[in-house]
Amino acid sequence: MSGSIAGHNVSSDVLEQFEKKDVELTVPKGAPRPVLVIVMGPASCGKSTIGHDLSHALSLPFIDGDTLHPQSNIDKMSAGTPLTDDDRLPWLALIRSTAERVSRDEWNDSGYKIRGFEEGGLGRPGVIIACSALKKWYRDILRGNVEASPPEKGDLPHNHPQANPSSDAHHPATANLLTLFLYCHGSPETLQARISARKGHFMGTQMLESQLRTLEDPRGEQGVAWVDIKADKEEVGRRAVEGVRGLVKDLKD
Repeated sequence: MSGSIAGHNVSSDVLEQFEKKDVELTVPKGAPRPVLVIVMGPASCGKSTIGHDLSHALSLPFIDGDTLHPQSNIDKMSAGTPLTDDDRLPWLALIRSTAERVSRDEWNDSGYKIRGFEEGGLGRPGVIIACSALKKWYRDILRGNVEASPPEKGDLPHNHPQANPSSDAHHPATANLLTLFLYCHGSPETLQARISARKGHFMGTQMLESQLRTLEDPRGEQGVAWVDIKADKEEVGRRAVEGVRGLVKDLKD
């Protein structure tokens, strides 16, 4: 007896081992699918602050996506070399694979309680990750719609608590992981005021203009909620939680 993986005929023993490994990398089949919530937007839109608010409200872990860059990317950035889209491919794939492994660990942790909707949670394991995700192509990698592999074991970020070989972070995420986006939207004027206060006006303007030119507005894409960052912090946090819960409530699996 034989089966097929990626168009290749394989023996039933190989197919069984492949499926066994696939199950081991995520939560069990039949359980609610794990969810990766990407908090996205340009510089100074408040991704980290909003991500922490979501993490606290939904009882899900938060990870800053910048900490998941492969070591080779970290070395390039440390040397002042700009990253290319080829450099970003394994990084975005690592965000996906790490999110699934963290979700698996949540499910397997007997002391971890997955909060249902009636308790203010999402009713499934998941993780919140901040990542600018400015281009639709980047978002499609994070969704798993574009084929991309995480970095090899030796290129995983050194000493990262989640993105490491023992967590199988170098293995691609399975299709079981669902990716949703919360877009932190701000007018150019609002973003400029924030980035000027943080970075200094001249360089802030340069960076912001570059990011806004790159940004492909995600509103209208499936699985995307958005929040206007101009409101006060508490209101933004409340709307963010409502937006993410609304996306999950609409899921069919």
